[in-house]
Amino acid sequence: MNDFQSTNETIKDAPISRSRLAEGGDDQGLGILYENDAWLGDLFDELARRSIPYTAIRMDDAAMILEQPPAYPVVFNRVSPSSYLRGHGPAIPYARSMLELLSAEGRRVINGAVSFSLETSKFAQLLLFKRLGVRAPRSILFNNRKQIAQLARDFPFPAILKPSCGGSGALIRLIESYEHLVSLLEGDLNLFGPDHLLLLQERLVADDGAIIRAEFIDGQFVYAMRVRATNTFNLCPADSCVRQVADPMCSEQPKVEFEPYPDIAPAAVAQARRIVTAANLEVGGVEFVESGNGTAWFYDINATSIYRREIADAVEVDAMGKLVDFIERELRKEFLRRSLRAVEASDAGLPDGAAKDADGSTRRVVIARPARSPYVE
Repeated sequence: MNDFQSTNETIKDAPISRSRLAEGGDDQGLGILYENDAWLGDLFDELARRSIPYTAIRMDDAAMILEQPPAYPVVFNRVSPSSYLRGHGPAIPYARSMLELLSAEGRRVINGAVSFSLETSKFAQLLLFKRLGVRAPRSILFNNRKQIAQLARDFPFPAILKPSCGGSGALIRLIESYEHLVSLLEGDLNLFGPDHLLLLQERLVADDGAIIRAEFIDGQFVYAMRVRATNTFNLCPADSCVRQVADPMCSEQPKVEFEPYPDIAPAAVAQARRIVTAANLEVGGVEFVESGNGTAWFYDINATSIYRREIADAVEVDAMGKLVDFIERELRKEFLRRSLRAVEASDAGLPDGAAKDADGSTRRVVIARPARSPYVE
């Protein structure tokens, strides 16, 4: 067994402190950045069941001392771009600042600054799709009314108008024609979202009328589901989500239906995995439609995964269990690194790569950052 294998074995057996479950003590367990209690019950329950210490840290009313950043071994970011819809708009820029600080301090963050920056900017997501060479809808970004009225004359309609910041389908409109767009630009004073950036985007039409969402944890495919919406653009998997009406003139009530998609094409899974890897998105989903003989067109990255139990049960996957398995592995790795750094510090003055045992003898120490296990389909 080589040194790297030995380190991984140590990680598997490293103890996690059980003494401060949900009570604080930020040197002991998991820190969870969040703003919406309704989405975290299953995660809290599973952490408690395993006696994994954690502290839930609200981001909508918070303060931090820059010289005293949180010392949690692992931080999990669960702040959503839809925070402003719940009156928690301040959570977004604050979480962004917190993640930048944690990154500067070299802390282990799941869904950190890079992935959060992408999740809160549909424009940045489109740039990523372009860089990766995956199919994505044609789009125009704009911040006011005059220039878009000029550029949109030759745009294909019907089209979608949506805020670049995203937010569970909020403020998305179906634009039937160029004249419809001009009418909105002239008459709707609340057209723009909190970031004052809008995207006019090509409307993607799925072969079967459904969008597809593929979920990943640590680069591993978890499950896929089809989502069909009636009179709403809010495709949030949580039943607690308030679904805004897409067309006020439509008599149908907003409704979303979810179904497992076990037959997702391996090529689509591979493309989605490339996206989450490039986005540094360790826990999250990618949304796309299949149009034209199964061709995948990608349009959204979502880091706030909410697992639907009936979907997970249908495909026989314990999604929340996999998530907490991942969190527990990352905690063990961080505890091991801390213990090895402590050994390194206590043996200061010894030759490089040497440490002193209790009997006074010296030995070689290898401090390695364990790599993620390769995923196998």
